[in-house]
Amino acid sequence: MRLVIDLSSMVRWLGPPVGLVRVQRRYGAVAEALPASEVSFTVFDPVKRVLRQVPPEIAAEIVAGSISCDMSFYPDPARIKTRFYDRWPNRARQMLMAIIKPRRILISEIGALRRRNPHRISMPLLDRIENRLMKPAERRLIARGDGSRVQIVPLRTIAGDEFQLSNDDRILLMNNDWQHTDIEIISRESRAAGAQVVVLLNDIIPIQFPDWYKPHDVKRFADYVDLALRLADRFILTSKRVSADVEEYAAGRGIRLPQLKHVPLGCDVVRKSQTNADLPDKLKAGRYILFVSTIEPRKNHALLMEVWRRLAEDGTVKRSDFQLVFAGRSGWLVDGVLEKLHGHPEYGGSLIHLDNVDDATLTALYGNSAFCVYPSLYEGYGLPPVEALAYGKALIASTGGAIAEVVGSFGLCLDPHDVDGWESSMRQWMTDSQARAPYEARASEFVPRTWEQAGRETLDAVKAPFV
Repeated sequence: MRLVIDLSSMVRWLGPPVGLVRVQRRYGAVAEALPASEVSFTVFDPVKRVLRQVPPEIAAEIVAGSISCDMSFYPDPARIKTRFYDRWPNRARQMLMAIIKPRRILISEIGALRRRNPHRISMPLLDRIENRLMKPAERRLIARGDGSRVQIVPLRTIAGDEFQLSNDDRILLMNNDWQHTDIEIISRESRAAGAQVVVLLNDIIPIQFPDWYKPHDVKRFADYVDLALRLADRFILTSKRVSADVEEYAAGRGIRLPQLKHVPLGCDVVRKSQTNADLPDKLKAGRYILFVSTIEPRKNHALLMEVWRRLAEDGTVKRSDFQLVFAGRSGWLVDGVLEKLHGHPEYGGSLIHLDNVDDATLTALYGNSAFCVYPSLYEGYGLPPVEALAYGKALIASTGGAIAEVVGSFGLCLDPHDVDGWESSMRQWMTDSQARAPYEARASEFVPRTWEQAGRETLDAVKAPFV
């Protein structure tokens, strides 16, 4: 049996990894360590609409996050958001892209040239041209914590010949493949070859709570889940809550479920020495509360902002000399939240947003925080609260979705709509360290599952016999 790991989502990512990308990379690294005879890697080509082979050495760079492919020149793989010129012949569409997106094409071509001949004498000149072509935000995204830069390259640099599926292959599609592949084509080719399709799914929250997302994203995600439920041979789900949600949804749609397997996610093993990295300016060790999450409606930043406004107004923030830190990318449908976050006079600089935080900084933020919070309205798992516990931090988390299941008795779990309860608990923990001491003690006993363990169990679930 051969594992086939599709890297289509990973190769499109740029910047510090959010939760879904972190999962993909950790599991990709476990697969990469397998013997070459047992695993292959692919990307989906949205022009030829086939899976293409990725050489092992390139796959290693994709998994490590050191290479990225700009796919904005290509048609939408899922054909949900199709531009009029995506139906043009490939050469005509390429000519149009050269006219309307010359800057991004040049950046990718410089990356391809650098890959072909990294030691050529013109490299410093090419680097300067690339820097001039890139916008400041793009330069920040390609910067890595070790001083290196992510290389942006065209699809041809990473993808080889069309990948030929074989009998008994198991192809694993992870998380964001609903945006980046065509599951109908992959399923059809798999069945023709005698292979099986396994889907790793974190949750179905866009279907359950469509108001938290853009309408076209809800539609494309729902279409994908309906297709996956009918076409996949097996689903791997990360919590009991998600398993129940999927079962309920399938029953309501009259869809017969594929096989379901439940495999919890892993967590980074914490090395105390890593927490000694420099903190961002204006933060003092032990004097801030940390919330790690993309800023989006579901994560419930609005609750914490209301709580913090109250704590600032009654003087708790000033007396305790505490700050509240939001660490995470800005997402969607949050313009009002961001405007309030960055301009509300009540906060007086005590509420801080850190965007695109790299792994080293995130480690320092976790390790030096007074305690952590996670008020999300609903989660299919919840990596940040698990990470907080792994750092031995007292945690206030919500009861939304699978969070209470994942956190268990190690943290204090509150209703995500209970503003008064969150205000009372945060005030108590800010003003009296002994109030949070029992939860610090519990967190110190928390033993996280490693990513290697979770990755092995996930790949074993992919390969498990069908019954």
